[in-house]
Amino acid sequence: MAGAIAGIAVTLLVQNWSLIRGYLPIAAIPTAAVEQDESQPPTEVEFEFYTRLPQMEVPIDTIQEEQRDQADNKHYQYMLQVGSFNRRSDAERMKAQLALLGQVAHIQDVTIKQKSMHRVRLGPFKSSRKLNTIKARLTAEDIPTMALKIRIPD
Repeated sequence: MAGAIAGIAVTLLVQNWSLIRGYLPIAAIPTAAVEQDESQPPTEVEFEFYTRLPQMEVPIDTIQEEQRDQADNKHYQYMLQVGSFNRRSDAERMKAQLALLGQVAHIQDVTIKQKSMHRVRLGPFKSSRKLNTIKARLTAEDIPTMALKIRIPD
């Protein structure tokens, strides 16, 4: 019985909190301090990061970064697999969708356990940076992708 009474009391307290808060002495102090003079219009808030962040920006030499990335991974190439389909027509449809986005894809026909599959892939890319740029663009278009790192045979 005591639990039921306590439950009802807490429920009523939560439902009427905004009314009860006005009667508490602690709650009255912050509301009085926050009130502004109504004769003056509210001041517009100004954020500093709009002006400070562009000043702190450091330019990056992307060509040099790309060359360093290629030198570090000269035994590998990167591919972006966009899909693997049972029917060739589905693979062709995905390839056409990628062409509309400006990406040149190719279809790789493979046989796995006597079953023919058609993989739609982009690449090869020499650097992971280029792969990540294209992957981000396709993800923004709601196209799922899978990045592959393939060893180049010696």
